[in-house]
Amino acid sequence: MPDKKTPPAEPDAQPVPRKRGRPKIYNEPLTPAERARRYRARRANDFSPPGEMRDAALIDALRWCITHQHETVDLYLEELVRRFHSKGAGALK
Repeated sequence: MPDKKTPPAEPDAQPVPRKRGRPKIYNEPLTPAERARRYRARRANDFSPPGEMRDAALIDALRWCITHQHETVDLYLEELVRRFHSKGAGALK
């Protein structure tokens, strides 16, 4: 039963097709440079635990720890070994 607030649908009305391509964020599409800047900013602010990080963010965090001689290098290295070593997590035992 139709709702009282909903106007009756026209029988011959066709749904409007979606536009092709990436949807706009603002009134106009982003330039490739703006899109890359937003991507890099999201990647730089990824503070999730190593088990949930994307590979690129994990390598960036490892690079930062090595450069700044931070003590959490072993967390990131263990996660990389767990993901990519041919023996898997068993290689850490």
